Amino acid sequence: MANRNSDRDRSNNNRLEEELKLWKWLGDKLLGEAFNATEIADFEDLKRTVKKALFDDAENLVAKTGQNTPPINPEIVAQERKVIEIERAALDTDALIVPCKGGFLMKINNKLPVVRQRFACAHEIAHTYFFDLEKDPPSKPYRRSTSRYWVEEGMCYELGRRILMPTEMIRTWMDNATPPYIKDFRAMMRSFFVSGELLAYRIHDLATWNVLMLIFEVSDNNNNAGNGAISLYKVLKSGDVKHVHVARRGLKVKDPVLYELLSRAFKGKKEVVEEKDLYISIGNLKREIASFGASYIGSYPPKVIAILCLR
Repeated sequence: MANRNSDRDRSNNNRLEEELKLWKWLGDKLLGEAFNATEIADFEDLKRTVKKALFDDAENLVAKTGQNTPPINPEIVAQERKVIEIERAALDTDALIVPCKGGFLMKINNKLPVVRQRFACAHEIAHTYFFDLEKDPPSKPYRRSTSRYWVEEGMCYELGRRILMPTEMIRTWMDNATPPYIKDFRAMMRSFFVSGELLAYRIHDLATWNVLMLIFEVSDNNNNAGNGAISLYKVLKSGDVKHVHVARRGLKVKDPVLYELLSRAFKGKKEVVEEKDLYISIGNLKREIASFGASYIGSYPPKVIAILCLR
Protein backbone atom coordinates (compact mmCIF):
# COMPACT_ATOMS: atom_id res chain seq x y z
CA MET A 1 0.00 0.00 0.00
CA ALA A 2 2.85 2.39 0.87
CA ASN A 3 4.49 1.85 -2.54
CA ARG A 4 1.17 2.43 -4.29
CA ASN A 5 0.66 5.72 -2.45
CA SER A 6 4.23 6.73 -3.21
CA ASP A 7 3.70 6.06 -6.93
CA ARG A 8 0.49 8.08 -6.85
CA ASP A 9 2.24 10.98 -5.11
CA ARG A 10 5.06 10.94 -7.69
CA SER A 11 2.50 10.91 -10.51
CA ASN A 12 0.64 13.88 -9.01
CA ASN A 13 3.88 15.79 -8.49
CA ASN A 14 4.94 15.12 -12.09
CA ARG A 15 1.55 16.32 -13.33
CA LEU A 16 1.79 19.53 -11.31
CA GLU A 17 5.35 20.14 -12.53
CA GLU A 18 4.23 19.71 -16.15
CA GLU A 19 1.31 22.09 -15.66
CA LEU A 20 3.53 24.63 -13.92
CA LYS A 21 5.99 24.63 -16.84
CA LEU A 22 3.13 25.11 -19.30
CA TRP A 23 1.61 28.06 -17.42
CA LYS A 24 5.03 29.69 -16.99
CA TRP A 25 5.79 29.31 -20.69
CA LEU A 26 2.42 30.82 -21.64
CA GLY A 27 2.93 33.70 -19.21
CA ASP A 28 6.35 34.47 -20.64
CA LYS A 29 5.05 34.39 -24.22
CA LEU A 30 2.05 36.59 -23.51
CA LEU A 31 3.49 39.07 -21.03
CA GLY A 32 7.23 39.00 -21.68
CA GLU A 33 9.37 40.86 -19.15
CA ALA A 34 6.24 42.11 -17.40
CA PHE A 35 5.50 38.51 -16.42
CA ASN A 36 8.87 38.10 -14.71
CA ALA A 37 8.28 41.33 -12.82
CA THR A 38 4.79 40.28 -11.68
CA GLU A 39 4.44 39.09 -8.10
CA ILE A 40 2.85 35.63 -8.14
CA ALA A 41 1.58 34.33 -4.81
CA ASP A 42 1.01 30.67 -5.70
CA PHE A 43 0.05 28.26 -8.48
CA GLU A 44 -3.58 29.37 -8.55
CA ASP A 45 -2.51 33.02 -8.76
CA LEU A 46 -0.20 32.08 -11.65
CA LYS A 47 -3.08 30.46 -13.53
CA ARG A 48 -5.37 33.46 -12.94
CA THR A 49 -2.71 35.85 -14.21
CA VAL A 50 -1.99 33.84 -17.35
CA LYS A 51 -5.66 33.12 -18.08
CA LYS A 52 -6.45 36.83 -17.97
CA ALA A 53 -3.59 37.52 -20.39
CA LEU A 54 -4.85 34.78 -22.73
CA PHE A 55 -8.43 36.02 -22.64
CA ASP A 56 -7.41 39.63 -23.16
CA ASP A 57 -5.19 38.73 -26.09
CA ALA A 58 -7.89 36.66 -27.82
CA GLU A 59 -10.49 39.41 -27.44
CA ASN A 60 -7.99 42.03 -28.61
CA LEU A 61 -7.45 39.91 -31.70
CA VAL A 62 -11.14 40.19 -32.53
CA ALA A 63 -11.03 43.96 -32.05
CA LYS A 64 -7.91 44.15 -34.23
CA THR A 65 -9.88 42.67 -37.15
CA GLY A 66 -12.35 45.56 -36.90
CA GLN A 67 -15.31 43.37 -35.96
CA ASN A 68 -17.38 45.47 -33.58
CA THR A 69 -20.81 43.85 -33.89
CA PRO A 70 -21.96 40.22 -33.98
CA PRO A 71 -21.69 37.78 -35.55
CA ILE A 72 -17.91 37.47 -35.37
CA ASN A 73 -16.27 35.78 -38.34
CA PRO A 74 -13.63 33.51 -36.74
CA GLU A 75 -11.92 32.87 -40.08
CA ILE A 76 -10.82 36.50 -40.19
CA VAL A 77 -9.50 36.19 -36.62
CA ALA A 78 -7.62 33.02 -37.63
CA GLN A 79 -5.45 35.02 -40.02
CA GLU A 80 -4.09 36.98 -37.05
CA ARG A 81 -2.77 33.69 -35.60
CA LYS A 82 -0.94 32.59 -38.76
CA VAL A 83 -3.67 30.32 -40.10
CA ILE A 84 -2.81 30.57 -43.79
CA GLU A 85 -5.48 28.20 -45.12
CA ILE A 86 -8.81 26.79 -43.93
CA GLU A 87 -10.07 23.66 -45.62
CA ARG A 88 -13.46 21.99 -45.30
CA ALA A 89 -13.17 18.21 -45.47
CA ALA A 90 -14.64 14.94 -44.23
CA LEU A 91 -13.05 14.37 -40.83
CA ASP A 92 -13.44 11.97 -37.92
CA THR A 93 -13.32 14.95 -35.56
CA ASP A 94 -14.79 18.47 -35.54
CA ALA A 95 -11.58 20.17 -36.66
CA LEU A 96 -7.82 20.05 -36.44
CA ILE A 97 -4.86 22.34 -36.95
CA VAL A 98 -1.63 21.31 -38.69
CA PRO A 99 1.62 23.28 -38.40
CA CYS A 100 3.13 24.03 -41.80
CA LYS A 101 5.64 26.36 -43.41
CA GLY A 102 4.50 29.89 -42.65
CA GLY A 103 1.90 28.98 -40.03
CA PHE A 104 -0.99 26.54 -39.87
CA LEU A 105 -3.43 24.67 -42.05
CA MET A 106 -6.83 24.36 -40.40
CA LYS A 107 -9.26 21.61 -41.39
CA ILE A 108 -12.94 21.74 -40.41
CA ASN A 109 -15.45 18.91 -40.72
CA ASN A 110 -17.79 19.96 -43.54
CA LYS A 111 -20.57 17.71 -42.23
CA LEU A 112 -21.08 19.79 -39.09
CA PRO A 113 -23.88 22.36 -38.73
CA VAL A 114 -22.62 25.87 -39.51
CA VAL A 115 -22.77 27.08 -35.90
CA ARG A 116 -20.63 24.14 -34.85
CA GLN A 117 -18.16 24.78 -37.68
CA ARG A 118 -17.84 28.35 -36.42
CA PHE A 119 -17.01 27.19 -32.91
CA ALA A 120 -14.65 24.51 -34.24
CA CYS A 121 -12.75 27.27 -36.04
CA ALA A 122 -12.60 29.45 -32.91
CA HIS A 123 -11.50 26.46 -30.82
CA GLU A 124 -8.63 25.69 -33.21
CA ILE A 125 -7.54 29.34 -33.19
CA ALA A 126 -7.22 28.95 -29.42
CA HIS A 127 -4.90 25.95 -29.90
CA THR A 128 -2.39 28.18 -31.72
CA TYR A 129 -1.59 29.83 -28.38
CA PHE A 130 0.02 26.58 -27.28
CA PHE A 131 2.53 26.66 -30.16
CA ASP A 132 5.70 28.71 -30.44
CA LEU A 133 4.88 30.92 -33.43
CA GLU A 134 8.48 32.11 -33.66
CA LYS A 135 9.39 28.69 -35.04
CA ASP A 136 8.68 27.84 -38.67
CA PRO A 137 6.72 25.60 -38.81
CA PRO A 138 5.23 26.44 -35.38
CA SER A 139 5.97 23.80 -32.75
CA LYS A 140 5.09 23.02 -29.17
CA PRO A 141 7.93 23.65 -26.73
CA TYR A 142 6.98 20.70 -24.55
CA ARG A 143 6.22 17.04 -24.96
CA ARG A 144 2.62 15.93 -25.22
CA SER A 145 1.14 14.60 -21.98
CA THR A 146 -2.34 13.79 -20.68
CA SER A 147 -2.07 16.51 -18.05
CA ARG A 148 -1.11 19.24 -20.50
CA TYR A 149 -3.64 18.04 -23.06
CA TRP A 150 -6.59 18.56 -20.71
CA VAL A 151 -5.32 21.93 -19.50
CA GLU A 152 -5.02 23.02 -23.13
CA GLU A 153 -8.44 21.65 -24.13
CA GLY A 154 -10.22 23.36 -21.24
CA MET A 155 -8.59 26.68 -22.07
CA CYS A 156 -9.39 26.34 -25.78
CA TYR A 157 -13.10 25.81 -25.10
CA GLU A 158 -13.27 29.04 -23.09
CA LEU A 159 -11.04 30.98 -25.49
CA GLY A 160 -13.23 29.83 -28.38
CA ARG A 161 -16.33 31.16 -26.62
CA ARG A 162 -14.63 34.50 -26.03
CA ILE A 163 -13.63 34.81 -29.67
CA LEU A 164 -17.22 34.32 -30.85
CA MET A 165 -18.75 36.32 -27.97
CA PRO A 166 -16.26 38.98 -26.79
CA THR A 167 -16.94 40.22 -23.28
CA GLU A 168 -17.82 43.85 -23.90
CA MET A 169 -19.92 42.97 -26.92
CA ILE A 170 -22.09 40.39 -25.19
CA ARG A 171 -22.28 42.31 -21.90
CA THR A 172 -24.07 45.12 -23.73
CA TRP A 173 -26.79 42.63 -24.67
CA MET A 174 -26.92 41.02 -21.25
CA ASP A 175 -27.14 44.32 -19.37
CA ASN A 176 -30.20 45.31 -21.40
CA ALA A 177 -31.98 41.97 -20.91
CA THR A 178 -34.96 41.45 -18.62
CA PRO A 179 -36.10 38.36 -16.65
CA PRO A 180 -36.78 35.61 -17.44
CA TYR A 181 -34.25 36.43 -20.22
CA ILE A 182 -35.42 33.73 -22.62
CA LYS A 183 -36.35 36.11 -25.46
CA ASP A 184 -33.03 37.88 -25.03
CA PHE A 185 -31.31 34.49 -25.03
CA ARG A 186 -32.88 33.57 -28.35
CA ALA A 187 -32.01 36.97 -29.83
CA MET A 188 -28.37 36.51 -28.76
CA MET A 189 -28.25 33.04 -30.30
CA ARG A 190 -29.34 34.49 -33.62
CA SER A 191 -27.18 37.61 -33.49
CA PHE A 192 -23.96 35.92 -32.37
CA PHE A 193 -24.78 32.89 -34.56
CA VAL A 194 -23.93 30.33 -31.87
CA SER A 195 -25.60 27.29 -30.38
CA GLY A 196 -27.78 27.60 -27.29
CA GLU A 197 -25.42 25.42 -25.29
CA LEU A 198 -22.40 27.55 -26.17
CA LEU A 199 -24.25 30.73 -25.26
CA ALA A 200 -25.31 29.21 -21.92
CA TYR A 201 -21.68 28.45 -21.13
CA ARG A 202 -20.70 32.04 -21.98
CA ILE A 203 -23.39 33.38 -19.65
CA HIS A 204 -22.02 31.00 -17.03
CA ASP A 205 -18.51 32.44 -17.64
CA LEU A 206 -19.66 36.01 -17.14
CA ALA A 207 -22.00 35.35 -14.18
CA THR A 208 -23.97 38.53 -14.93
CA TRP A 209 -27.46 37.04 -14.67
CA ASN A 210 -28.52 35.39 -11.42
CA VAL A 211 -30.08 32.33 -13.01
CA LEU A 212 -30.09 28.58 -13.30
CA MET A 213 -29.89 27.36 -16.89
CA LEU A 214 -31.22 23.83 -17.26
CA ILE A 215 -30.91 22.06 -20.59
CA PHE A 216 -33.35 19.21 -21.22
CA GLU A 217 -33.56 16.57 -23.92
CA VAL A 218 -36.42 14.39 -25.08
CA SER A 219 -36.11 10.68 -25.76
CA ASP A 220 -38.90 10.04 -28.27
CA ASN A 221 -38.25 9.58 -32.00
CA ASN A 222 -40.56 12.31 -33.28
CA ASN A 223 -38.41 15.28 -32.21
CA ASN A 224 -41.10 16.61 -29.88
CA ALA A 225 -42.09 15.86 -26.33
CA GLY A 226 -45.41 14.15 -26.97
CA ASN A 227 -45.68 11.44 -24.36
CA GLY A 228 -41.94 10.79 -24.40
CA ALA A 229 -39.63 11.13 -21.44
CA ILE A 230 -37.96 14.48 -20.86
CA SER A 231 -34.68 14.30 -18.95
CA LEU A 232 -32.10 16.70 -17.62
CA TYR A 233 -29.07 17.04 -19.88
CA LYS A 234 -27.02 19.81 -18.26
CA VAL A 235 -27.11 22.36 -15.44
CA LEU A 236 -25.28 25.67 -15.76
CA LYS A 237 -25.30 28.36 -13.09
CA SER A 238 -24.73 32.09 -13.33
CA GLY A 239 -24.29 34.74 -10.68
CA ASP A 240 -25.46 34.20 -7.11
CA VAL A 241 -26.95 30.71 -7.45
CA LYS A 242 -23.83 28.56 -7.11
CA HIS A 243 -25.06 27.14 -3.80
CA VAL A 244 -28.21 25.70 -5.42
CA HIS A 245 -28.01 21.97 -6.11
CA VAL A 246 -30.34 20.52 -8.74
CA ALA A 247 -29.65 16.97 -9.90
CA ARG A 248 -27.43 14.79 -12.00
CA ARG A 249 -27.68 14.38 -15.75
CA GLY A 250 -30.31 11.90 -16.85
CA LEU A 251 -32.91 12.74 -14.21
CA LYS A 252 -36.42 12.31 -15.63
CA VAL A 253 -38.82 15.22 -15.30
CA LYS A 254 -41.77 14.09 -13.19
CA ASP A 255 -43.08 17.40 -11.90
CA PRO A 256 -46.33 17.87 -13.94
CA VAL A 257 -46.01 21.67 -14.11
CA LEU A 258 -42.43 21.57 -15.35
CA TYR A 259 -43.20 18.73 -17.76
CA GLU A 260 -46.10 20.66 -19.30
CA LEU A 261 -43.98 23.82 -19.75
CA LEU A 262 -41.12 21.90 -21.32
CA SER A 263 -43.51 19.96 -23.58
CA ARG A 264 -44.85 23.24 -24.91
CA ALA A 265 -41.32 24.44 -25.65
CA PHE A 266 -40.41 21.21 -27.44
CA LYS A 267 -43.58 21.26 -29.54
CA GLY A 268 -43.54 24.99 -30.26
CA LYS A 269 -39.88 25.00 -31.35
CA LYS A 270 -39.86 28.60 -32.56
CA GLU A 271 -42.01 29.84 -29.69
CA VAL A 272 -40.90 30.70 -26.17
CA VAL A 273 -42.64 29.75 -22.95
CA GLU A 274 -42.70 32.30 -20.14
CA GLU A 275 -44.32 32.04 -16.71
CA LYS A 276 -44.07 33.75 -13.31
CA ASP A 277 -44.55 32.67 -9.71
CA LEU A 278 -44.24 28.91 -10.09
CA TYR A 279 -43.38 26.12 -7.70
CA ILE A 280 -41.10 23.63 -9.41
CA SER A 281 -39.61 20.37 -8.20
CA ILE A 282 -36.75 18.62 -9.96
CA GLY A 283 -34.21 16.54 -8.10
CA ASN A 284 -33.06 18.51 -5.06
CA LEU A 285 -34.53 21.73 -6.41
CA LYS A 286 -37.89 22.22 -4.75
CA ARG A 287 -38.79 25.88 -4.49
CA GLU A 288 -40.64 28.86 -5.87
CA ILE A 289 -39.46 30.37 -9.11
CA ALA A 290 -39.83 34.12 -9.61
CA SER A 291 -39.84 33.77 -13.40
CA PHE A 292 -39.37 30.92 -15.85
CA GLY A 293 -38.53 30.97 -19.54
CA ALA A 294 -37.99 28.03 -21.87
CA SER A 295 -37.08 27.75 -25.53
CA TYR A 296 -36.25 25.06 -28.04
CA ILE A 297 -32.56 25.22 -29.00
CA GLY A 298 -32.38 22.37 -31.49
CA SER A 299 -29.42 19.96 -31.53
CA TYR A 300 -29.84 16.17 -31.49
CA PRO A 301 -31.47 14.72 -29.54
CA PRO A 302 -33.64 17.86 -29.59
CA LYS A 303 -33.01 20.12 -26.61
CA VAL A 304 -34.79 22.89 -24.72
CA ILE A 305 -33.17 25.39 -22.38
CA ALA A 306 -35.07 26.61 -19.33
CA ILE A 307 -33.88 29.75 -17.55
CA LEU A 308 -34.98 29.93 -13.93
CA CYS A 309 -34.84 33.09 -11.82
CA LEU A 310 -35.09 31.94 -8.23
CA ARG A 311 -36.72 33.82 -5.38
